[in-house]
Amino acid sequence: MNSVLLVDFDNIYAATGVGFTENVANWVLWLEDGALSERQKRRKFVSKRVYWNLQYDVHRPVFEAAGFEAFNCRAFAKNKISAGKSSADIVLTMDAIEMAMQVKNLDEVIVLTTDSDFVPVVNRIQSPRLHVVTGGKETDPTYELYSQHADAVVHMSALKAACDYERTPRKWYRFRSPPPEVVAPRLVQERRSPFIMKVRNAVMDEMDTHTSRPADEHPHLTRAVELVMQLGARTPDQPIAREKIVKALSAIPDFTTVAHKGQPAWFGLRNYAVMMMRLRALEPSIEVHPQKRNGTKVICRVPKTAAPAALQASAEATA
Repeated sequence: MNSVLLVDFDNIYAATGVGFTENVANWVLWLEDGALSERQKRRKFVSKRVYWNLQYDVHRPVFEAAGFEAFNCRAFAKNKISAGKSSADIVLTMDAIEMAMQVKNLDEVIVLTTDSDFVPVVNRIQSPRLHVVTGGKETDPTYELYSQHADAVVHMSALKAACDYERTPRKWYRFRSPPPEVVAPRLVQERRSPFIMKVRNAVMDEMDTHTSRPADEHPHLTRAVELVMQLGARTPDQPIAREKIVKALSAIPDFTTVAHKGQPAWFGLRNYAVMMMRLRALEPSIEVHPQKRNGTKVICRVPKTAAPAALQASAEATA
């Protein structure tokens, strides 16, 4: 898969330490061999860039030897210069958006940072054809946050371990060596998608309390509306990636994207676009816009004062 790698050096270096600079070729090979990629595909980096402040320019030779373009992102205001700050965030943001729009046949963008300020960047460039991977500290909320927004998250303990990565020799009967193992994040049980766990509990409560619905309505459509609106409340008036909606709806027992053993896909509504149009009919705050290239764009206009119609209906039914 064609990928670009954009590294927020100041941020990642602070989270990983000297191994990140001393073993650049190792962790880059770890990513190239398919760590945390879609279906463990190997990556071909069409561009690798690292952004840092001037004081880190001593690492330029080792990064350029690994095929990186290095950018000194100095600040311009004197008070920011004296504080050791840089303009790396804005330069990286502009490059990420530009590459997502202009690089042909691009499959993935890796924004290697744990800075939560990049969440809008992830939402802006993510689409059905373009996956976005970020970094995240499993010991603070950023891993959990990016797990809800990005397609994959490189947690820092895995990246540290990747500094010692070596490709396993290929067996004679295989076309490639096995994909790299990814170290499990610390506190994984406590950090594992609490949002989805809350959704699953809410779904079970809903199934217990709701005993009858109109014959022409799927028993979980109202719950699906609520889940989409909850996602929309996180990033109101911004497009919601199809992958996020599918991930949230997977908490509903009868939801599937592929028909299996008599269970219809998309709640029996033929495809993703038709399903979203049905949810829009139940909740006008969900806007659905067909796109020529990127499938169906979904935006939630979260009301500021009144609760969404579907949520009100659910509350009344529960009462």
